[in-house]
Amino acid sequence: MNGHNPYQSPAVSVAPAAPAERDIPETISAPIRHGWITACVSGALTLLATLAAVVSQSRSENAVFSGWNMIDVALIAALAFGIHKRSRTAATIMFLYFALSKILVVMTTGQPTGLVFGLVFLFFYFRAMTATYRYHRFLRNWRQNPPAPRASLADNPLFKPHPGPAENP
Repeated sequence: MNGHNPYQSPAVSVAPAAPAERDIPETISAPIRHGWITACVSGALTLLATLAAVVSQSRSENAVFSGWNMIDVALIAALAFGIHKRSRTAATIMFLYFALSKILVVMTTGQPTGLVFGLVFLFFYFRAMTATYRYHRFLRNWRQNPPAPRASLADNPLFKPHPGPAENP
């Protein structure tokens, strides 16, 4: 025999898990949450505008509907999910995509349509984008220097077992 016990657990280094949601600072998690909610609102508004265009197109000959609008809605929904999952790529693409689409609308129409709402949305997307980068920096630092383990509730002296009446001298 080689002295190996088949019932012994293998020696494996355990990597620290990701920090619990409560351990992530609010200055990081709140802008990310606001960013994906803003993306959901943007997607819902785009969907409503697309459906309104479809309904008006069926009633008149002048309305123009493009299947690209539905692709736009799907892209916004996918990017909103990516921001929710704290993806730096999704947050950056959402910020750039929304900024470029607003620039394209202004160049096409010649009028700053929806400029105020566009700036508000860009503000939230920018904050979400920077927060996702800060989240990944926080995660890297947390993995390199994990915090000390928290005291367990069972370690509290109030929860120590008390001797029963028969055990008291």
